[in-house]
Amino acid sequence: MNYSFFRALRYAFKDFGRNFWLSLVTITVLILALLSVNILISLNALSDRVITAVKEKVDISVFIKADVEQAQVANFEAKLKKRPEVKEVIFVSKDAALADFKEQHKDDPRILEAIKEVEKNPLADTLIVKAKSIEDYKQILNFINLEENQDIIKYQNYTDHEKIIARVNDISKKAEEVSLIISLVFAIIAILIIFNAIRVSVYTRREEVAVMRLVGASSSFIRLPFLLESVIYGVFAVIITFAILYAAFSAISPYLNVLLNNYSFNLVEYYNQNFVMLFAAEAGAVILLSVLSSAVALGRYLKV
Repeated sequence: MNYSFFRALRYAFKDFGRNFWLSLVTITVLILALLSVNILISLNALSDRVITAVKEKVDISVFIKADVEQAQVANFEAKLKKRPEVKEVIFVSKDAALADFKEQHKDDPRILEAIKEVEKNPLADTLIVKAKSIEDYKQILNFINLEENQDIIKYQNYTDHEKIIARVNDISKKAEEVSLIISLVFAIIAILIIFNAIRVSVYTRREEVAVMRLVGASSSFIRLPFLLESVIYGVFAVIITFAILYAAFSAISPYLNVLLNNYSFNLVEYYNQNFVMLFAAEAGAVILLSVLSSAVALGRYLKV
């Protein structure tokens, strides 16, 4: 059995070399299809990271009036913490806020000088409220804006990040649709080319196949080299695709890292972390696609 397999594998590589240019075209199309798929995967990973980062930065800042007693602030903070949709409430005193402001602008002497000229601390005590999910902010805002709470609230600051997230989702979906269409186009072309490549291989080896039939070779033995040839296409395509991806990511990483600095996302790290899963899934899909295309071609052009 092992001898038959290795003999079939030798025939497969022989056919691969015999029709080298056709094999090269087949692998190239498979690579283009895989690159399109990986662009789709990268866009999905990037959009997920951007959305997660935006969600992590969402909060409501509630600024407290200067004449409000700490007991009232503590009572209001306790009410917020008891609400089921609230994840966290952080109290930032005006002194801590001023110190943080000075630290952020320590390299700007004009701002620091302007602060010195102000006799009193211009900032206010603040409650920073984080929700368990982005959808919960509306309920929290409704509670904060209740009439009973306005005696202690100077004003509240909330940016509607849902619009930002919706925009990111919209752009991501459009890019995914384009990538998916391109991937499908290349997949169809790959199927047709593999079909044609196996047909050419069958035609090239028609005399050998006829001799095999005469000496009683089984149908599976005659088919096996052609199926293995299609597997070779898939294996080479996946290996070359990942080599191209890593080379491309390494080249553009310095620019992407600057662009995505606020989102803590690195494509090389993402592929390193998910390499086994991605490689196995893509290799399995491409090999299956190649084998099925070959099987159809063999069933039509090789009557054994």
